[in-house]
Amino acid sequence: MAKDVDTIEPSTPAPSTPTPDARLPGHDRVPRRLHALISYAVSTIIVAGVCVWAATNARQPAQEGAEIKAASETAAPLLPAPDAHLPLPAEVRGVYVTASMASSFDRYAKLISSVKAKGANAVVLDLKGSTGSLAFLPETAPLRAEAPVKKLYDLDKLAAATHEQGLYLIARMPVFEDPDYAAKHPESALKRAGGKLWQDAKGLYWLDPASEAVWKYHADVAKEAYDRGCDEIQFDYIRFATDGKTSQIVYPYYDGKEGMRSVIGELFAYFDKTLRSEGIPISVDVFGFTTWHQTDLGIGQWYADALADFDAVSPMVYPSHYPSGTLGFKNPADHPYEIVSDSLKKGGEVSAQIQAGTAGAKAGAQRPWLQAFNLGAVYTPAMVSAEIKAARDEGAKGFLLWNAGNDYSSIPDLN
Repeated sequence: MAKDVDTIEPSTPAPSTPTPDARLPGHDRVPRRLHALISYAVSTIIVAGVCVWAATNARQPAQEGAEIKAASETAAPLLPAPDAHLPLPAEVRGVYVTASMASSFDRYAKLISSVKAKGANAVVLDLKGSTGSLAFLPETAPLRAEAPVKKLYDLDKLAAATHEQGLYLIARMPVFEDPDYAAKHPESALKRAGGKLWQDAKGLYWLDPASEAVWKYHADVAKEAYDRGCDEIQFDYIRFATDGKTSQIVYPYYDGKEGMRSVIGELFAYFDKTLRSEGIPISVDVFGFTTWHQTDLGIGQWYADALADFDAVSPMVYPSHYPSGTLGFKNPADHPYEIVSDSLKKGGEVSAQIQAGTAGAKAGAQRPWLQAFNLGAVYTPAMVSAEIKAARDEGAKGFLLWNAGNDYSSIPDLN
C-alpha cells in the first residue's frame, strides 16, 4: 500500500548489499516491543480533468516564502470539475512513490510511465515528507495557518500528469508519527514528565491519538487533497506509539481509562463520517498481524474495526516481517505465497464474520501491501509474482507494491 519506522529484526540476515529501502523509512512496521507478543501468538497459531487547474496555472514561479504569501491572497479554491477523479479500478495494481521522488516532475513522469508499462494502474503518493510537513502548498486558509509545509511538489500538476496516464491516484498520509506537526503544535504531542516532547527510539515525535484537533487536521488535509485531484486518501500510522520508552509517555488527551482499541476505533469512525460519507474514498494501512489476531496488539489497531469504516484496508503482509517459525518456516521471507495467502485468508474470515453478524453489514476490501524490496531474501520478479498470485487467490481487490527507494525496475508484469 506504503511510507516513514519501527524496526524489526529480519528472520534471517539482510542481503550483504541491501537495497535503499531495506529499512523501509516512512512506512509503518512491526515495533520491537510487539515481538514477544507476536512470536508467542504465532507459535500458538502454528501448534482516495483535475481540480483547481486554472488556479494552479495562474501561479508564477517564486520562492517558497513568496508562494505562501501569494497563496494567502488568492480566492478560495475552485470546486473540482465533475470528471476530476478517476473511478476505482476493479483490481488496484499500485506502486508507492515518495514525496522526494515526486519533487522532480521529470523523474515522477518517467517513473509512472514505466510502471504503467508493466501493468500498474494506480500510484500511492506521499502527501507528507519524511518529517511530517506537507509536501504541497495548501490553498485553504486554515491549513496554511495550521500545517507545517515544506513544498516538494505541485499537487495539481502531479494529479493531472497521473490522470493523463490513466492512473488512479491514492494520497498516502501518515497520522500520529508526525515530528513537524508535533513541534508546531506541542499541545497535541506526546510528552515526558516535565513537559519535554517524548521521542521514540529513532528520535521522532508523536501525536496523541486522542487529540480531536489532530483528527480534524488530517481530515481537512484529506479534503483538500481530494478536491485537488487525488482519487483516494490512504491513512497510515493510525496507532499508539511504540518502540521507545513508552512508560515515560505523558498523554495530553488520552486518559488511559478508555481502551486503545476504542480510541483508534473512534478515529476510524470519525474519518468514515467526515470523509467517506461525503463521497471521499478512504483506506487505511495496518500491521499484517492484525489479520491473525483479534486483539489490538497493544497499539489500538483492530482489523474488524478497520474493515467496517474504510473502503479498503491494506495489511502490510511483507513476508520478511514475520518471525521465524511462522507457519513452520525458519525464514518466512523465503515463502511469499504462503505468508500472503494465509494472512489474507485470516483477514477474509474476519470480513465474513462482519457481514454475517449484522444484516446489511458491509466490510471494506482487502488490498494488501506486498514486499517489493530485499529484506530477509532477495525479492525476484518471481517472488513478487507469488505474492500477487496469493492476493488474487484470496479474493483481494488488488495490491500495492512497497519499495521505499521507488525502484520498480525488476518487478514482474502486473497484469
